[in-house]
Amino acid sequence: MIFFSTLLAGVLFGQSPWVGGRHLVFSCDFTKTKQISAKDWKFNDGPVYNHELEKYASGPGENAFLTKEGLVIRALKTGSTITSTRLESVNSWKYGYFEFEAQVPDGKGTWPALWMLNDRLRNPGTQGKLDWPKCGEIDIMENVGFDPKNFHFSLHSGKYNWMKPQQRTKVVSDGDPLAFHKFGLDWKPDSIVFTMDDKEMYRVTKDEDTFDSWPFRDPFYIILNLAIGGDWGGQKGVDDKIFPSRFTIKYVKIYQ
Repeated sequence: MIFFSTLLAGVLFGQSPWVGGRHLVFSCDFTKTKQISAKDWKFNDGPVYNHELEKYASGPGENAFLTKEGLVIRALKTGSTITSTRLESVNSWKYGYFEFEAQVPDGKGTWPALWMLNDRLRNPGTQGKLDWPKCGEIDIMENVGFDPKNFHFSLHSGKYNWMKPQQRTKVVSDGDPLAFHKFGLDWKPDSIVFTMDDKEMYRVTKDEDTFDSWPFRDPFYIILNLAIGGDWGGQKGVDDKIFPSRFTIKYVKIYQ
């Protein structure tokens, strides 16, 4: 009889140890697809926030395309106009292990992110629409080009967010920030764990059973985007030398 732990099995078969006993429910390997699937992803070309400078594309093209390395989200500057891409997942999920492999750009002004928002923002349903921050936000990875070695992992809610003295966030330094890194989110009813390259970076446990503190009980959808400038990304200005700027995502996988 052969017996070994889930962790060991994950190592032997190339699967993340954070998968546990969960099964693959969504997989998008951008290195193997010929086009950005409209069944899985939609382009959000609506307004930008945080005083960012970019305009988002409405479809694939020079701001979003596939290469052998994966999906490239590219920020361009033509004259005084900056363009980029913001992709949203068509579906949303509640709980599970979410995994991404991505390479961030550098240079003053870039602000790439892998993140999630409550589906009630776009599909209120019978529960009613929730505005930010009460809806909740999960920042699986954020990075700013003027400080590329630091990766940020955060949770926002009505009670805890960046506008208040108390917030849930962790900054982790990496010696090779421009390499491809694996970013993970292990989301359970009472806890959320952020991982990087299969190592735990930040763990948050539900402190009280209120929506204001823990809105992470609804389905959330995924957002992939590269912002330019803004309240955080533009704190040190925007260097024209960064253009064209590339944020590359190899794959997105979800296990439940």
